[in-house]
Amino acid sequence: MTAPLPAHEQSLRFLRGIGPARATALAAMGLETVWDVLHAVPKLLGPPPMLYERGPMPPACEVRVRARVVSARPSFGRGRGMGVEAKLERADGMALAARFFNAGYLRRHLIPGEWFLWEGRTDDAKVGLLIHPSFVHLPGGAAQALPEEPPVRVAYRAPEGVSERTMRELAESCLEHLGSISDPAGEVDAASWQAAIRDLHRPPDAAAHATARRLLSARELLALAWRMQERRARQTGVAGRAWNWSDQVHERALARLPFILTDGQRQAVTEIRSDLQAPAPMYRLLNGDVGSGKTAVALLAMLAVVADGAQAVLLAPTAVLANQHAVFIQRCLAGSRVRTALLSGGTPTEERAATLTAAADGSLGILIGTHALLEDAVQLKALGLLVIDEQHKFGVEQRGALIARAETAQGWRPDLLLMTATPIPRTLALTAFGDLAVSRIAGRPPGRAPVTTSLGTFTALTQLDDPIRQALAANGQVFVICPLREASERVTAADAERVHAHLTAALAPLQIGLLYGAMAEAQKLALMGDFSAGRTRVLVSTTVVEVGIDVPAATLLIVLDAERFGLAQLHQLRGRLGRGDRPGHCLLFHRQDDLPERLRVLVDHDDGLAIAEADLATRGPGQLLGTGQHGSLALKVAELPRDLDLLQSAHQRARERIAAGDTLPPLLPRLLGGDEAVLAGG
Repeated sequence: MTAPLPAHEQSLRFLRGIGPARATALAAMGLETVWDVLHAVPKLLGPPPMLYERGPMPPACEVRVRARVVSARPSFGRGRGMGVEAKLERADGMALAARFFNAGYLRRHLIPGEWFLWEGRTDDAKVGLLIHPSFVHLPGGAAQALPEEPPVRVAYRAPEGVSERTMRELAESCLEHLGSISDPAGEVDAASWQAAIRDLHRPPDAAAHATARRLLSARELLALAWRMQERRARQTGVAGRAWNWSDQVHERALARLPFILTDGQRQAVTEIRSDLQAPAPMYRLLNGDVGSGKTAVALLAMLAVVADGAQAVLLAPTAVLANQHAVFIQRCLAGSRVRTALLSGGTPTEERAATLTAAADGSLGILIGTHALLEDAVQLKALGLLVIDEQHKFGVEQRGALIARAETAQGWRPDLLLMTATPIPRTLALTAFGDLAVSRIAGRPPGRAPVTTSLGTFTALTQLDDPIRQALAANGQVFVICPLREASERVTAADAERVHAHLTAALAPLQIGLLYGAMAEAQKLALMGDFSAGRTRVLVSTTVVEVGIDVPAATLLIVLDAERFGLAQLHQLRGRLGRGDRPGHCLLFHRQDDLPERLRVLVDHDDGLAIAEADLATRGPGQLLGTGQHGSLALKVAELPRDLDLLQSAHQRARERIAAGDTLPPLLPRLLGGDEAVLAGG
């Protein structure tokens, strides 16, 4: 006989007031059982708004009012999308109204003659109009005593077709089953955990709700940290190769570089060298600010692997960046016996065939390329090291397929080195990259010129003319960055095609380049070649130049509609300057009358880490790096960087419990919601 489910595992569809339709809507939000509802943290509200029994209600204000329904009629739309407008009357005879959007289902509840307690926000302009208020039926009419309101209240996120009142009643029903709930981590006694859950839904005051939320945040972050520790353990448990990175090999490789390594680069090389000399596969992120010299560090690692008889691959997100890497590496290895090749979507057929043959027979030491390297046709005899530049532009599945293909063919897993110029704050390293070892290159190579930044309000394209003419007169080159390629009817923002047309006319007979992502690779490379060689002095572009483009003569970078970009992205763009011995200036134009405060960070700081911390605080980890590499980073309860101390403690606690032989408590992963499937993979 099947044992009965614990009370907290009971399906919501069997609770009072929740039928199949509501249960389906709630399930779409991740609420399927009593346990789910009890662990969904409601938003804390202040005390209830003032009750207006007589006199006018102020505009644009939260109010409560007791009134009867005079009539209710559809105001616009049809079916579920129908709007409803109800005429109301207060006990003192004052006429009021309530307007609902996309809520045709409410009309049947608004029975003429019945009294309700209404709560909501009044319209800015129309006196006595409530906009989509909540309401509670008063069967006793105007004389019914109102229930006593708590000093603080909570509000629940409700799906379409489920009212706020229904959500509150659902939470109350679920609290009746609180006795079967215990701490999903098993670290506090059941009574303490149950008290915390009760304080989430029935807080006696704001402090109690905050304490309960913090406890639940700690559990959510423990689940995240535990899963990451498990994934790191799985990665270190597979077969790899210990590479013979000898001092002799290292000194020969160093002699190939056109500069002396900085202290930051040397430290990163030491950490990577230690990983490659160990038998477990390396899984490391190399994080360095724009222009910090990550490619040189990666080259030393690739040469060590090649010297020990294997091959290395460098994967870049764009053909322009891949070509630039190839030029740098081939220049460093001129006269060397190490064979290199570049492979992209634009590689000629005969050259592509020769490269594929050399990769398969092992005669090719270093293969550089774009997404073309991910194709099944690319087979390597012995892939020892995979380096991925701007790794957040590639998905887990893409890089995983290349590694799995190599592991299947050769019987051991290649080492993986991920690179990014987006600075990784400690907060982000512990969330998006908690399963990675992280090396950070601090500082920039000596000899790099300083770059200043200023802000301006954009009103007309003619504002570009004088700054560009001044830069050209000083024998510099200019980037002009636009958020759009072509004009849009939906978005008011500068487009590259219109800016290019304006500058072509304003700066005639000077040739102005135009670059955007949808161009053929050969055309992009030709345009960048002309710009790098100085044949084109001004380049109008979308953010395709965001990463890795190296033009030492560039002294001015103008970004239009800068408020449309993240701080980290603007810092990346600014990194196109100061790559030679000439100072650079970055001019950020914005349209808003009130300057977005976050843009001031770029004026005050040139340290990418400080900028990334500011970006993280305003945009969140998922937006800072994109979510392709690790799935959704959305946390349901915890917030970063506010809960950074809890995150650090969670990683420490997860390590301690795993070391003690504990297995992951079965209920703990449920706190992660959508992230669980991602983290359980790996």
